[in-house]
Amino acid sequence: MFTKLRDYLVSWLPLWLRPRYILEQRQRAGAWRRVRAEHLAKHPECEVCGRTNNLTVHHVFPVSLAPELELVESNLMTLCDTPCHFMFGHFFNYHCYNKNVRKLAALFRREMRNHRRCAQHHRTTTD
Repeated sequence: MFTKLRDYLVSWLPLWLRPRYILEQRQRAGAWRRVRAEHLAKHPECEVCGRTNNLTVHHVFPVSLAPELELVESNLMTLCDTPCHFMFGHFFNYHCYNKNVRKLAALFRREMRNHRRCAQHHRTTTD
């Protein structure tokens, strides 16, 4: 009887206060820390601008929409926290996500490289 009463009372708690949910979150957090560290070791720079500091591991498809992809390498990419994560990953709104973030990041990175080459060429021809 106590078990039924306990389960009934727990069912009224907000999800984040339920004991099973808390345990699952703790277990998930450990797995996430490991996957995040492995990802950053393989991809140590922002995939947009090339920065190597203040990095975040971005979920292409958010965990809230695709929890089964949370720890899947193909759903992760390295972005610098500011500004690339906010701009490219979320279109300036954390309630949004950019399913084409990889394509956009690659395009921007390529354009940045071309711009640098153009600027270097311009400097050498004007000197």
